[in-house]
Amino acid sequence: MARRSVPDTVITGLGLITAYGWGTDAYWSGLLSGSRALRPHADLAAAGFDRTVTAALDDAHLAVTAHDAYLAVTAHDAHRLHSRRSRFARAATAQALREASLTGLGPGTLVVTVGQTPLADEADDSREGTTTRWGREEFAGPSPADLPGVSPRAETVYLSQACASVSFALDYVRTWLRSGCGTTALVVGTCVLNAYEYAGMAITGALSPTGARPFDTARDGTSLGEGAGAILLETAAAAEQRGITPQAVLAGAAARVNGRSPAASDEAAITDCVLAALEDAGLERVGYIHAHATGTVQGDTVELAALGAVGAPRGWVAVPVSGHKGGIGHLMHASSAPGIAAALGFLRTGTAPGTPGLDSPEAAGRAIDVLTAPRRLPGAPRSCLVNSFGFAGNNSSLVLTAPDGSTR
Repeated sequence: MARRSVPDTVITGLGLITAYGWGTDAYWSGLLSGSRALRPHADLAAAGFDRTVTAALDDAHLAVTAHDAYLAVTAHDAHRLHSRRSRFARAATAQALREASLTGLGPGTLVVTVGQTPLADEADDSREGTTTRWGREEFAGPSPADLPGVSPRAETVYLSQACASVSFALDYVRTWLRSGCGTTALVVGTCVLNAYEYAGMAITGALSPTGARPFDTARDGTSLGEGAGAILLETAAAAEQRGITPQAVLAGAAARVNGRSPAASDEAAITDCVLAALEDAGLERVGYIHAHATGTVQGDTVELAALGAVGAPRGWVAVPVSGHKGGIGHLMHASSAPGIAAALGFLRTGTAPGTPGLDSPEAAGRAIDVLTAPRRLPGAPRSCLVNSFGFAGNNSSLVLTAPDGSTR
């Protein structure tokens, strides 16, 4: 497939908070080690939930990073920035700005926050002195106004596409940048445990009683995690003008709402989504695939079948596949951010990470190889696919390539 002549959209900064720690380095180290940050959560048990294994962040994490000026909350900001969700979003944004060598985002910048739209002031629990970890303030937001260095004259968009929200946002941003509307954009997503979302997941029966084990033959569901991701994207021309070397090119994207079930994954829809992203990137194959891989029985089987359906007729042989949710849990609306971070790690190091919690991989056919441990691939890494699939047929696949434009 020939690549189309269109302006490149590049990633120049990524901030990440997960149960592995603060920053992409901590995440990458944890992922390569295969460690699992999943533990039973006492507060969930006290709230009456019977499946409580999560990758939660202790409030002590906020104190640990008190040196980060963007986490410091002044008395003036205390009301607006009371929620952990807002604080995590601030910290991830600060990291992304630093990685991109930016001190702020000026007027005309696009800021996309994913998840539930922020609460109106009159609906805010904190005004009645009822702020708790499980209150409504941990369900909605963050607001762009909470983010450090963002101009009040920035263009703002709220986007909610279930667990594919960050990937949908990146596709939206790429279209916005390519259209000439601007040169710089930020995507921010967070996930904080709260009674509303946890109850919703519990009702679906998707939560594991023992902890997520993606692609494992003994898997029994997913586990939620806490964290945040912020991704800074620019036109390639803008990054070059600033003298910044991009971390990756967003070479291909597909974002579709086309499933046939409220919750179950759809093999045909996922196959079409992956094919569309590859075609958009002008590729027949990639060097590594970071899977959605939640740990549910049906979802993981369907994703493997879809990847096989794409790869077999294209001559794929043992393309490495792995996922992160057995280590840090499922970050819901923000879950694509750790996937993007894993893809950037692969492009940077040439090592495909393993899948934490995976001991006995489900049979996947000849086209792909599900990794239990990290694997160093020969040659320079050039391309990877990141899958994100959500309820109600929200499916997205992204192709990232090395910034020099070559592919493998």
